[in-house]
Amino acid sequence: MLQRTSVVNKAKAVVLSFSSIFEIGDANYFQAMSRALAVQRQKKIFYGIEGSFNDYPIFSEPLHLPPIEEEITCHFENLKPIIKVNNINITGVSAASLLQIGNCRHLYAEARIKHIRQLDAPKATSLENNLIQLEAPNEISFNEPNVIPENRQ
Repeated sequence: MLQRTSVVNKAKAVVLSFSSIFEIGDANYFQAMSRALAVQRQKKIFYGIEGSFNDYPIFSEPLHLPPIEEEITCHFENLKPIIKVNNINITGVSAASLLQIGNCRHLYAEARIKHIRQLDAPKATSLENNLIQLEAPNEISFNEPNVIPENRQ
């Protein structure tokens, strides 16, 4: 692995979360994994048992990583073996991510997130389940059924 010195004058990261790393310098291995169930509800109700990763196949399915088949030839010539950063300002690093100023030989990162939206059933109305009937694209009648507003004729 390349050996270089990382010099950072000023670094600011507001948020680092969920298996993320901010590293200044070299690393041989980086391995991160983040799993999340993101449940959005129309009403703020909490049952206590909000879910299990075992209930969703996305968390247990094997990852199919395509093999690297290209031949890669590299030549590095570091006249000044220094990575120099004057200022870096990061808003956020999340979900098995790496912010690194330096070298990394082996890197594996994984984030699996299942988004669930739980909405109330729509209330039935005279417009048949809250559907607005359109007579033509982008033309809605607010007065009488099947009438196009005068400024649209």
